[in-house]
Amino acid sequence: MLKKTYSIAFHCLQAMTLAGLIFFIGGCATSQEEKGAKNHWRNPKLPAWERGRTTEQNVVEALGPPSQIIALNDQTVYYYMQEQSKGKSYIFIVWNRSEKTIRYDRAVFFFNKNGILDKYSYSPEAFPYDPAP
Repeated sequence: MLKKTYSIAFHCLQAMTLAGLIFFIGGCATSQEEKGAKNHWRNPKLPAWERGRTTEQNVVEALGPPSQIIALNDQTVYYYMQEQSKGKSYIFIVWNRSEKTIRYDRAVFFFNKNGILDKYSYSPEAFPYDPAP
C-alpha cells in the first residue's frame, strides 16, 4: 500500500512539475513600431495648400521627401504614409497566441505636368502630430 501511495504521489509531482514548466518556460512579448514619413501634414501650423498655386517644391519643403512618388500619364503623385503597429504574443509550449494591429495615416498630393497642385487628400484616420523629430 505504501508503494502504491508513493507511486501516486510521484506521478502527481511529475504532472505538477510538467505543468509548472509549461507555465514558466513560456512567456509574453509586446511590440510597438512606427514606420514611414513623419506625419507633418497633420501640423496645425502648416500653411494651407492651394490648388493651382502650391508647387511640388512647396510640399517637399514643408513635409520632407514623400514615401513614394508615382508617375501617372500627365500627373505626378506624392504619397506620404506613416504606419504604426502594436502587437502582443503569448508563447507557451502547448499554446501560442499573437495579435498585431496596424494603422495608417496618409497624405496624397496630385501635381500636374508643370508641378502645380491639382488636388490632395488626407486619410480619415489621423495620428496625433508630434513635432519631436
